[in-house]
Amino acid sequence: MVNPFWGVFRRISILGGAGAAACGLALASPSPVFAQKVATPPPAAPTGTAPGVLPASVTSTPDYSSRVVGYIYESIPITREELGEYLITRFGAERLELLANKKIIEIECKKAGVEVTGAEVEERLNNDLAGLSVDRKTFVDQVLKNYKKSLYEWKEDVLRPQLMLAKLVRSRVKVTDEDLKKAYDAYHGEKVDCRLIMWSKGEEKAAMQAYGRIRDSEEEFNRAARAQKSNTLASAGGKIRPISRNTTGNEELEKAAFSLQAGEVSALVGTPEGIVCIKCDKRIPADTSVAMESVKEKLSKEIFEKKVNAEIPVVFAEMRKKANPRLLMGNSTEDLAKDVKELLEEPDTKAGKVIPTGVTKPVAPAGATPPAKP
Repeated sequence: MVNPFWGVFRRISILGGAGAAACGLALASPSPVFAQKVATPPPAAPTGTAPGVLPASVTSTPDYSSRVVGYIYESIPITREELGEYLITRFGAERLELLANKKIIEIECKKAGVEVTGAEVEERLNNDLAGLSVDRKTFVDQVLKNYKKSLYEWKEDVLRPQLMLAKLVRSRVKVTDEDLKKAYDAYHGEKVDCRLIMWSKGEEKAAMQAYGRIRDSEEEFNRAARAQKSNTLASAGGKIRPISRNTTGNEELEKAAFSLQAGEVSALVGTPEGIVCIKCDKRIPADTSVAMESVKEKLSKEIFEKKVNAEIPVVFAEMRKKANPRLLMGNSTEDLAKDVKELLEEPDTKAGKVIPTGVTKPVAPAGATPPAKP
């Protein structure tokens, strides 16, 4: 069964760079520290500061890292620095790239004068929940909990960066007459009511062997449709929603569907999911009762938002390339050891040799012929 919340989490991948998933664009900002018993409490964050983010006037103070976040045995302090090192050791490598991504977005948006308020983030969250027909508590308890994310992380590390990028790319997006025509055809144009059989990748031979039988016999097509591997398709006898133009993302599939008349079976068609064939049950005429002008504004808004979402990963890739992040923390002990070794080894370009720091005897590069013994 398809996860009803898949659409929500699918969009978070657009911000990932080099395999990063934007669902954790950065570590959530540390919780406000407990005030030390003898220290003056830090000043309140100025209006407009993101929740949980301390102002520069606090983080730049000399005692920032030594501030106490807790006590044990009544008097033994646990400092902010200790907590930070504890978290970095355990989660730093997997979150470093995500933190870099978030900083890149913030820097580029600041240059462009782009800001996102807490109210805008909250509005986006409410709109998403309404679209999913789910309340906030259910979303937190059943969805975010399953992905090991807090509501704070979702708002600050997913929604806020996405809103920032969306604002940044809006000036690059235009809705053309061709866009409107395609959208109008998708909603109100002719459709093909059909059934579909899918074979997984690697099952091309089985598809070709079965094709002749299912093409020539309704009984064989129906049997194969109900026996296919996809439970969703099999339970419906292969029945899918009518195919419209400009809706599947597969021009070849749509071309095959619209070439059929009732009772005809298409040739085998390749898709990213596997090999498919379609049987047309009937053609559905276009709905001529709806004029383009009556839906133009609605279609324009929908197209614009879709094009914005499509442009976000393009812009983010450009931003990452410009920022050229160099991350020095590996994802494992082996990666860390490799990083340390590379940092310690300084190339001697004149001699064509590598001399580790502190070693006076040259080390020949890998593959070099060792000098002859005297």
